[in-house]
Amino acid sequence: MSELAIRGATILTVAPGLTTSEATVEGDVVVDGGRIVAIGPGEGSDAEEQIDARGCIVVPGFVQAHVHLCQTLFRGLADDQDVIDWLRERVWPLERGHDAASMRASCELGIAELLLGGTTSVLSMESIAHTSESYAAAERMGLRATIGKALMDRWEPGTEMVGESTDDAWDDQVALMERWHGAGDGRVRVALSPRGPRNATPEMWRRCVELADRADLRLHTHVDENHDQAERFAATDEGRDVVALESWGALGERLVMAHCVWLDDQERELVRRRRPHVCHCPSANLKLASGIAPIPELLADGVNVALGADGAACNNRLDQFEEMRLAALVHKPRCGPRSMPAGTVLEMATMGGARALGLQDEVGSIEVGKLADLVVVDPSGPHVRPVPGTAPEVRLVYGARAGDVRDVFVAGRPVVRDRHLMTADLAAVVAEADAQRTALLGRVPLT
Repeated sequence: MSELAIRGATILTVAPGLTTSEATVEGDVVVDGGRIVAIGPGEGSDAEEQIDARGCIVVPGFVQAHVHLCQTLFRGLADDQDVIDWLRERVWPLERGHDAASMRASCELGIAELLLGGTTSVLSMESIAHTSESYAAAERMGLRATIGKALMDRWEPGTEMVGESTDDAWDDQVALMERWHGAGDGRVRVALSPRGPRNATPEMWRRCVELADRADLRLHTHVDENHDQAERFAATDEGRDVVALESWGALGERLVMAHCVWLDDQERELVRRRRPHVCHCPSANLKLASGIAPIPELLADGVNVALGADGAACNNRLDQFEEMRLAALVHKPRCGPRSMPAGTVLEMATMGGARALGLQDEVGSIEVGKLADLVVVDPSGPHVRPVPGTAPEVRLVYGARAGDVRDVFVAGRPVVRDRHLMTADLAAVVAEADAQRTALLGRVPLT
């Protein structure tokens, strides 16, 4: 007898190699020992616990490949600026002002929002201090999280972002890896996250590449987010972002590059050949007036593309439904109405993210043997009806929203049931976030 069955649903398996129609199954998802053991009509009839999902859509847990849990307390404090002023005047002073308590509150609030919205896995970049709090929060609350300390051992021109010495940053990084990599029964992993090509020295990048290769870690950074930044760096001896990353040995399949809005032709060709992953962050790129990344072209080049909300300081939501909808819409005026179909975008939000995190054999699709990271979406609201004749992926990508998520499971463990967070007291999380934001603003007065 299996432990759990989600029964009677429309299942969007997002199984690789199948069309969306072929990958859609009516019936049950059966879970035992944290993994999927059967899929199909009537498969869960003898399960110990049976969840009625008739009329619902079951999808793989969403995977966001670029977030900043440390910035959740900054929601609404850094609006209507471009990325340079946003960093210099708001985000960096606020990150620098974090103590352990405010970092903990920021991460817990962000994780609560992510889980309630169906995101079960993230790649997150934190600040230079107190990153251990983000690992601990993910372990406590049941999120599958790959997290990196922001490594900054040099100044990025124009942002006045204060960093650390190379050795101090590296010693802290090694200590975090020794403590946290593989925690939470393997759910919590360490990434190496130089904040950007110009926030970290070539020496730091080379250390990261060597350790990533040796310990099988992800590299995570920002690339060509802002036009003025990209042009400024193009005039340096190191060249544009992707050219610099190539020269340091970082450009490869371990690397996840957020944004990639302003890639030039040479960078596009390097990305096509070296196959790093790209994380598309449409909300953040629009809000910061950064631009729109050439995602249809990158997909046509065979590049793996994932989705991410970025941080609450520049979004202000951590909502994968919003990112899917925008990713499907913003490219159509330039590339045509069929350029980003719903099935493609759903794949980016699930398997695309899983590939970026190196977890494609474990999560990202609903297949026998994979971990049971599952989301039950209730599409009964008026904003996704009427139903007849509408493909389920269309209902999800164009119509559904985070509030439609009913149940969420991570490795078969319920983390959200009937729209209630199961792994923390949500009211207490929100109250503590409010209190810690007040304390943070007392330490960091904003003009």
